[in-house]
Amino acid sequence: MEWFRWFGRWGEKAPAYARLKELQSGYGVHGDRVIKLSARTDLARRSAGSTQRAFEFVERTFAEATAEYARVGELLEGLELGLSKAKVGDFGAAEKALKGVGPKLDELERQLATWEAKWSQVPREIDQAGQSLAALRVQVEQAVAAVGAPLPLSDRLATMEQHLEKTRRVQLEGNPIEAGHLVEDLRLAMAKAGSDISAYVSGASAITQAEQDLAQVRERLAAAGDRPEAAAALAEAAAYLPRLRPALAAGNLERFQSDLLAFQRGLSAVRSMLR
Repeated sequence: MEWFRWFGRWGEKAPAYARLKELQSGYGVHGDRVIKLSARTDLARRSAGSTQRAFEFVERTFAEATAEYARVGELLEGLELGLSKAKVGDFGAAEKALKGVGPKLDELERQLATWEAKWSQVPREIDQAGQSLAALRVQVEQAVAAVGAPLPLSDRLATMEQHLEKTRRVQLEGNPIEAGHLVEDLRLAMAKAGSDISAYVSGASAITQAEQDLAQVRERLAAAGDRPEAAAALAEAAAYLPRLRPALAAGNLERFQSDLLAFQRGLSAVRSMLR
């Protein structure tokens, strides 16, 4: 029957079937990728755990790519059915649709690779953050010892440790993307704390230096004999010294710097008097 339908049109039949075969071959190549990507998507989907939000972008791309692939299949079936009835269909539309499948599969593969990389990368990042946080605790303890009083950093450190535990829970619940964001937040918090530790340690060192400077000037004053004006100026400057450590311990760095500057200026004035 098909032979009869193509009667007198043999020149159309062979090129049409050749064109269909070429399209089916390209479709089959994409089919192999679809099978492999479907398996990877299913594995990633099952490992996504109870939190699916971070996986939605992969799901959308998977749905778009497989829907486009299925649409090409339907177009090819339509062409084949048409040729069996000696009707040459719209090969151009099928070829255009087939060309669009590749980029969609490429995008799906890229997103899957990103997701899979997160699953292996984020746990390492969490472990590294934990190590950095442990080192930060040692630095905080050293800063507390240097200042000689509890610091606001201790409370912040406890908050960061709670944040780390939350990050680990989110990772275990199957959301590496969100866990990665939490790790980045923790890194920023630790960097800020590290900067503040330097300020506290530097402040404690400045207090020690101020105490030594005060002792030296007192010795010079004692050696200079009766110098009531210098003694009064020294007493005024020395009054700032007991205020430094409480201001530093409270985290009132602006007050600390202001009092330290006033102390240094007062001490410098006394030195000038004793020349």
